[in-house]
Formats: sequence, structure tokens, C-alpha cells
Amino acid sequence: MSTLTRHQMGSLLLGALRQAGLGVRDLFEGRQEPLSWFFRVLAYDQSELDILESGALDTLHAPSALVELVVDELALGLTNIEVGGLSTYLVPEGGTAEDELPALGLDPDVMLGFLHIDVAPPALWLDERESDPSRNEALATRLTQVAQEVGAASDTVEVHIEGALDPEGGWEDPRENVRPAGVAVHFSFDIPLVGMEERGLAGVFSRGADVASAALEGIRSVFRGDVD
Repeated sequence: MSTLTRHQMGSLLLGALRQAGLGVRDLFEGRQEPLSWFFRVLAYDQSELDILESGALDTLHAPSALVELVVDELALGLTNIEVGGLSTYLVPEGGTAEDELPALGLDPDVMLGFLHIDVAPPALWLDERESDPSRNEALATRLTQVAQEVGAASDTVEVHIEGALDPEGGWEDPRENVRPAGVAVHFSFDIPLVGMEERGLAGVFSRGADVASAALEGIRSVFRGDVD
């Protein structure tokens, strides 16, 4: 079994995004207490990102995907040393290293980590939308359809819409003045601890990248159609 490292996992994820035709910006990694490491990037369609980086545009008003890999570092260590290696750290309570240890095994329900993908339209597209209950409902319906269509390979699919009150026309009836201020379609992929090797990890990332790419196009089609 090959040894998995954080750097290797990040490289596999970036490679999967490139294979799906996505370019990335704003790479960031860090730790969350007590034993969680994360790596996140902002992904765009590569052709659109090339236009931005060529200097032809100052701002890219295009859908984006926030891609975040969260890894349980303890589980990552267990993946590499396996149960036999773990047992070298343990002795029966009150005993010595020569005492017989109880049988140990890794719980198949424990996750090595998770891949989270949030696909969202640019803020400008939301700012340009008028406050209209029927159009808001149509937007939610179409986003749900997109999520269902492209998210079959993911373990979790969610549609998030945050409303904002538009003061134009008064505040007497908020139902008439609420417009979407935050929209995202969320996908999550489980990465199990037991049996996960480099090839399996690359497969998870490939499925995630394909979903991200398809969701970007899906959100683009929703807003281009103006969901009347």
C-alpha cells in the first residue's frame, strides 16, 4: 500500500480539476483543531480564467466552485501505519509492552476526510435580479433540478439560497421585496478510512471535479435562461 501525504492529496485534487477543464485560484491550506487539515481552491472554467489572467478583464463575472478537501490527520496516519503500526504505540492499561493486546481493527464507518464543493453564480448576477416571488421560486426549482442532474455521484447534495430584503417599494410586505443574495449548490463526497489508496482517492477527486464542472455549466444555463 502506498503512503498518502497531504501534499500528494492536494496534487491529486488539482490534477482532477485540470482534467475536468477547470482552472484554480486562491490556493489555501491550514489546520483546524484538533486534528483536521484542509486544502481549498476556487475553481473556474479554464478558458474564462485564461481571459482574466491575460489582462483582458479586470473582474471575472462567471460561476465559480469553492472546492475544499478536509482530512482527519489521525485517520491519515492510521491509513499509513495500519493497525500493526498503531499497536506499537499501545500497551494494556497497567501492563507492559510484552503483555498481549486485545485485537484491534479499523472502524469502516470512520472517514479519512471529505471533499466539499460549493458552486455559486457571481454576485453581479444576483445583484441584477429583481425582487419577484415567482421568479425566486423558479430559480430555486431550476437549481434543485441542476443539483439532482449533476450530483448523482456525490454523497450529499444541497441547494442553499439566502434572501435579502430589497428596500425599493417599501418594507410593508417583505414577500414582495425579497431577492436571492446568496446562492450555492453544495456537493459532498465521503472519503472512507478503510481501504483507501491513491487510486481510490483519485477516483473520488475525479468524480468531484466532474460534478463541479457540470454544476458550473448548469448554473450558467439557469441564469442565462433567466428562470422565468
